Amino acid sequence: MRKKQFHGAIASFICATSFILGLCLIFIIAPDFNDGPDQRLRTLNNFSELMQVWYFLVYVVFGISVLVLSVSLLENQTREHSVLQQITMLMSYLWSCYIFASGFIAILSVEFLFGENFKLGTAVVDLWRDIYAIQMGLGEGSEWVGAIWVMLINTCLLKEQRLSKNLVLFGYIISFFGFLTLIPSLKEIGAVFGLLQIIWFILVGSMLLHERRESQQHVTIDI
Repeated sequence: MRKKQFHGAIASFICATSFILGLCLIFIIAPDFNDGPDQRLRTLNNFSELMQVWYFLVYVVFGISVLVLSVSLLENQTREHSVLQQITMLMSYLWSCYIFASGFIAILSVEFLFGENFKLGTAVVDLWRDIYAIQMGLGEGSEWVGAIWVMLINTCLLKEQRLSKNLVLFGYIISFFGFLTLIPSLKEIGAVFGLLQIIWFILVGSMLLHERRESQQHVTIDI
């Protein structure tokens, strides 16, 4: 149990770091990254290698970390998982699958489109727009899948009395902002969702480390 708490804490901090890296690129390096397929194509053309690394860290590493964190938070040693916990774990896999799919499509498309024989012609632009549409269809342009996960995981932690009601309420507020990204005119609110998620992941990671320390002290006292 203590190992999973530690692994979950590390995974939570990695998730926070992934969001920080994602927001840094959008705010500092490529502020027009989410302004449409043509703007994103220019960003990929100017920073192709950087974007591959970015997608790997922000999508692939994040997807793995979400699963590790979910397992750590939902582990039961004394009883079977409740229906809510099973649904939450399913949503964890679904969110990771969305993230993996978007990330690998982006990484491989960058490798294909911007290879040695790359020429920014009409055919490439049209192909990129098709790829962009697939990425948006998988959910890259909105945070509703992540919002469902945050809502479910917070509810599970509330029932287990592992989070304070204020922190759970904070998680529900994060979910609300995530659902708002379903409205096309409010997609920019995704940055708010990301900023709040960073805080939430750090707090949850700290909670897991605190639980691990208490567990170690309890074992020491028993001995």
